[in-house]
Amino acid sequence: MICSGSGTIEVNVGSLVTYTVVCADGDPGQVDEVAMSHGHKNVAVSVTSKTSGSWGLSVGWTKTIAPPS
Repeated sequence: MICSGSGTIEVNVGSLVTYTVVCADGDPGQVDEVAMSHGHKNVAVSVTSKTSGSWGLSVGWTKTIAPPS
């Protein structure tokens, strides 16, 4: 999630995870990664913006992610 302006953005990935990004002038936002122990189908992603600026979200996936050790 990258953002400009001031305010917050809430990202919701179905019932799997929800997080809030705090946006501030001069701060590009944050990078988040979520690893699951198994696959999920038909997961809706939603974004609620409460910021005066603009924002961008990129969603990607892979078939296999090695769990952290």
